Amino acid sequence: MKQAILFTAICVAFSVLIFGQDPTKAAPDSYKLQFENEYLRVLRVHYAAKQKVPVHDHSKGPAMYVYLNDSAPIRFTHTDWDHPLLVRPAVKAKSFRLSPTRFDNETHAVENPNDTASDFLRIELKTEAPNRASLVGRFPPEQFARTKGLDRQVFDNSQLRVTRLSPAEGRVLTVSAEASRPSLVIVVSGGSSEKKGVRAGDTFWLAPGNQKTFEGSDVTISLEILKVDLKTGPTKAFTPEASGRP
Repeated sequence: MKQAILFTAICVAFSVLIFGQDPTKAAPDSYKLQFENEYLRVLRVHYAAKQKVPVHDHSKGPAMYVYLNDSAPIRFTHTDWDHPLLVRPAVKAKSFRLSPTRFDNETHAVENPNDTASDFLRIELKTEAPNRASLVGRFPPEQFARTKGLDRQVFDNSQLRVTRLSPAEGRVLTVSAEASRPSLVIVVSGGSSEKKGVRAGDTFWLAPGNQKTFEGSDVTISLEILKVDLKTGPTKAFTPEASGRP
């Protein structure tokens, strides 16, 4: 077993030397660039059933993963010689994960061994991370009374704040960025048919002081969003020294 794992790691490492690159170029069917600015990069990810995704690189900065459907475990084979194989556990739609991300472990190949696809957003943060290690956690979907709506802060650290929002039945929903800070709005559940209005996976950038109103066909009892308030400014690069990591 150890020899098989070592052989796989050697093959992946060799492939990286030749093919490792931006995922939207190495695997354009699986990774689509949805939005990018100096604060963050949003990738729309689709792993088809039984798909094997070739080796590619990702940003080594902190990241947020927003899951758009229920998905079984996914296998990631990294170039980390000690622990090359990582299995992402099963995930639920509308859940999300925050990760400080390892500096040496974001080049990998992917395998979806399941009969169903996996769809999610990978949001790569480019902002300063004063307490990088605290950007961690798995956050499941929440149950709440649709008649009352939802406005609940679910994460907060020195880099960002995440709030779950859903309008009360029959109400419009207006989301505002702070006067001095931008926000990213992520739709995790759209209209009941998702043929009109917003859809799960849609994102909206709010510059400081700007707002987005969901109304008309956008507002149904199933509309639910994540609002990500960015507390720090962009940085050119992430280094162990900048994050405090030894």
